[in-house]
Amino acid sequence: MASQPRNVLIANGRELIGPLSWPKGGGDKAHPYTIGEIRLALHPELTAIQALANQPLPGTAPRGEITTKVVLHPAYLAKSYFPAGLLREVGLSILGSRPTRVRPRTVRKSDRDQALETAAIFVSGTAASFGAMDRVLMDDAAPKGRQEQLIRIEHITVFDDAEKLRLDPQTPWRDHVHVTLHASEGDADIRASFQAYVQSLGGQITSRGYRFVPGLTFVTVQLPADRVSLLARFQRIRLVRSMPQLQGDWVLEGSLRKSFKPLAVPVGAAPLMPMHTAAIFDGGTVNALQPWVNELASASLPAPSAGDVAHGINVTSAFLFGAVSPGMAQLPIPYCRVDHHRVLPTLQSPEQALDVLDRIVTALRSARTAGRPYRFSNISLGPVATFFDDDVHEWTSRLDTELADGQTLCTAAVGNNGLHAGELGRIQPPGDAVNVFAIGAAGSAGKRWNRAPYSAWGPGRSPGFVKPDALAFGGSNEEPVAIFNPLAGVVAVAGTSFASPLALRAAVGVDVLSQSSFDPITLQALLVNACEFSARRHDRREVGWGRLPLDPEDILYTPADVVRIVYQGVTRPGHPQKALIPIPHGLPPATKVRLGATFCYRAPVDSAHAINYTRAGLWVRCYKRPGKSLPLFGSGMYRTESELRRDAMRWDTVLHNSRKIAVEDLADPYFHINYQVRDESEAVRMEDAVPMPYALVVTIQAPGVNDLLARIQTQFPVLQTLPVALETQVPVAGI
Repeated sequence: MASQPRNVLIANGRELIGPLSWPKGGGDKAHPYTIGEIRLALHPELTAIQALANQPLPGTAPRGEITTKVVLHPAYLAKSYFPAGLLREVGLSILGSRPTRVRPRTVRKSDRDQALETAAIFVSGTAASFGAMDRVLMDDAAPKGRQEQLIRIEHITVFDDAEKLRLDPQTPWRDHVHVTLHASEGDADIRASFQAYVQSLGGQITSRGYRFVPGLTFVTVQLPADRVSLLARFQRIRLVRSMPQLQGDWVLEGSLRKSFKPLAVPVGAAPLMPMHTAAIFDGGTVNALQPWVNELASASLPAPSAGDVAHGINVTSAFLFGAVSPGMAQLPIPYCRVDHHRVLPTLQSPEQALDVLDRIVTALRSARTAGRPYRFSNISLGPVATFFDDDVHEWTSRLDTELADGQTLCTAAVGNNGLHAGELGRIQPPGDAVNVFAIGAAGSAGKRWNRAPYSAWGPGRSPGFVKPDALAFGGSNEEPVAIFNPLAGVVAVAGTSFASPLALRAAVGVDVLSQSSFDPITLQALLVNACEFSARRHDRREVGWGRLPLDPEDILYTPADVVRIVYQGVTRPGHPQKALIPIPHGLPPATKVRLGATFCYRAPVDSAHAINYTRAGLWVRCYKRPGKSLPLFGSGMYRTESELRRDAMRWDTVLHNSRKIAVEDLADPYFHINYQVRDESEAVRMEDAVPMPYALVVTIQAPGVNDLLARIQTQFPVLQTLPVALETQVPVAGI
């Protein structure tokens, strides 16, 4: 324990959560167009679409339907403005949506000559359905509600074949493509039509078959390379992309500059938290890390390569023991056991990265189905796939779906492609997933740190804009990470592959010390809340929320003039909540209080709606006193605010910020929390929504007030500090 006075965090902030009324709406919305203006714009477009729908290319239009894009005016970007009622009333089907940019005919003066972000809704229907829409458009007697839905539309156009093609000219598999269909698992007729069309082009569906998330179907197609572009004519295709390859390791050119003692291994010691088992998905361990690691692999999986095993051992050792320091004589006792799921090798085939994904999803799903979901997991591998702001990869979609229940804290490496120029340097799947804790690498463990050059950078798409979520020390040529490898001794490594398990290890350390008092999402919120970040030296797009502390005690304990409070709440739509911020009365005048807050939750996702990807969100507003808001989330959180969609923050699964405020301005401050839900990008009936757990971590710093904790507990006696397991040794191991 450190000699200086410290505060252990307050664990029962939930006692400060209560009900609150929801503010009333702001009245009717001003519309940019009249119904007459919309008729002039949309009638010719609907007429042209009807003509195309009457004569589709043979074999390309299942159910006799074609797919169009209904582009909304930017003023109607929010999901509540989608004209779903009108579209379905005339027989059209909403398939999905994605962000797009448009120059509207009518905009505010400040937005003139700008392409503004809005939503393009994919809509499928027959010529008769589009004709019915046109008749409603031109009918003077149409109900006012239907006319108001029509005037939200900027234009309607066909979904052009060229928009569906995202092909890499450097791909080694030009005769294989990864296809995303607008179809659900129950749409067997659409799959049959697609297979027939593929065969008519001289191609075939590969033996892997189809994979599903709600609203979308993923499939690999093999066909002659010169016919790939013809595939895009099939109306239900959303995307045709080149096959992803597995990403390789970053090649470390540095070496360890200090000598290390022979390390004693605590072979006979039981893990500190025997009730939990973490899952690590990697290249195998050849049983070199027993008794703490149980290796699992399919009997049909070939033997791993030496490189696969080295990676698997080093990643797993980083989680078990942390980084090794030169003065260390004995490895620490591991926090918990590990199920090491060997998902490598994979054949040098076009589906190599997708085969690995299947193995990961199968393991996560099997554990959950058996009633033993993993509390912790780590993925230090993934595909090389160009990041698209307007579409989500199969890796991301399926893992977000599996992890949406919040029972597992899953760390994932964001990729070692940060040295590539342009978009090729951005985060790799599944690092863009909203239900994954995406970890990049810091190049140093010292005070002067920044993103390691190889570590992929952000931002992510919106929601999920701040990616990576955070950095952990991952090494560099100048300062490698020292890891114990039982087959080779202490070895030098670097990469996001090792930053990720080190971050997970810190979370498990907090879990050990807190005796599993917190949910997995709360552990993530605690780590984010404790991140180091300097607006002067760091770029949010490169470091996310900052660098994580790897010592669990740095998360559970704070200096004497800082108090950290954990709120674990559950909210339901239509039941807004008030979370009090326990600022004690009587703080010294002129004190500048630093208030930091982190919200974290897990959300079901809607992969077909990339622009409205999460189905649940928190509307959060901070008030410094009743009726006086304190801008904390949203404005000023990003260096490039224009990149952030105007309503996206309420749909991001992590919110974090801090700011200073004069103590005189604070009088019974609180957070106003409201839970909002949507399905297929539309509003959901409150009675159909399920309660959502969330975590809130608040940090209060009053410089020089070294009795801050005592003041808070005196005024708020219901608050209790965490009973820490002091008898449990939780060494940091290395850094």
